[in-house]
Amino acid sequence: MIIDKRRKKDKIMMGVFLAGMGVLVCIVSYLQLRWIHQQVQGFFYRCLQVLLVIGDGILFYRFSNQFYRLQQESLRALLLLISTIVLVWLILFALMQGIAFLLDKRRAYKLSLRYILGGCILFTALFVYIGYRQAAPLVLRSYSVTAKMNIAKDLQFYLLSDLHLGSGVDKHRMDQMFAMLEKQPMDALLVAGDLFDEATPTSDLQQFCMKCRNASFHDKIYYSPGNHELLSKNRKAYETLLKQSGIHILKDETALVDHRFYVIGRKDKKEKRMELATLMKSCQADKPIIVIDHRPCFDDVHAIDLQVSGHTHQGQIFPNTLFTKLAYPYDYGAYQQPYPMIVSSGAGTWGMPIRIGTTSEIVKITLKGQ
Repeated sequence: MIIDKRRKKDKIMMGVFLAGMGVLVCIVSYLQLRWIHQQVQGFFYRCLQVLLVIGDGILFYRFSNQFYRLQQESLRALLLLISTIVLVWLILFALMQGIAFLLDKRRAYKLSLRYILGGCILFTALFVYIGYRQAAPLVLRSYSVTAKMNIAKDLQFYLLSDLHLGSGVDKHRMDQMFAMLEKQPMDALLVAGDLFDEATPTSDLQQFCMKCRNASFHDKIYYSPGNHELLSKNRKAYETLLKQSGIHILKDETALVDHRFYVIGRKDKKEKRMELATLMKSCQADKPIIVIDHRPCFDDVHAIDLQVSGHTHQGQIFPNTLFTKLAYPYDYGAYQQPYPMIVSSGAGTWGMPIRIGTTSEIVKITLKGQ
């Protein structure tokens, strides 16, 4: 009975949302098309059109983000698809208007309304289709790292980051992810932040916790938070669920694993956190030190053997990959200096559930001795 009531509430919320957004998009589109049809000239009016379309898209998408909490996954998936199509459409519409304005200024020729609409429909369909197809596969990426010391046996680590449970990783992706991990022997599974975010439904986190409890590596999972966990109103409750499932939560804490290596988990940089040098004081020099830090930045302390990070999604969608590289020079892949650091593009997505020019991945890391 409770489940039926919840589903009914979800459907009502979905209906209200789609009706409201449908009316908004129709009004905005009518005004924009009327402006174009009347061939309104002038730099100010053209800029106003472009800003209006982009603003509509951002507001629409951010508002729809609140509905990712829907418990019914089919409705949530439909909402993600609709909001992605609308946002891509509005952004492309703005770009096409900009192109039309530039061509008009150069007096080359005028783009008619049908070319603008046709181009937007074609590119929106291609963009969303290719993006969904590229985000669907989950790739296993492998790296080999040499420790600063001799170790009796190679260590095997697996890295997950940026799952964004609920919107970035659904139940199907969770099944795929755990099926891949179950086939792999490991010394630890390292989770480098943004496991959940401000829109993660409780049911998705519970599903993740259940899979962790039932996994063969259930006692080898070490997790440190990222920036999106800070936005969740349910953070304390969700962390309690994670602890109950056996996950080791490291927030400026150090864990000695099997008397063979250390895992240091750091808080996100947006939180007040301890210095890495302070966290390392309890570590013995004859054992490898692995650091989980959500954001990919090197620290002044260089006496560690490996840092694992995420956060960037490798830009997720081209050409955002170029801007991500500017903000985070070490945005993806393996780096050796001043100490080894591996940055993952993430197992999930954020915002639009699509990727252009990047892949979703699980990372396998082999730590070898000197």
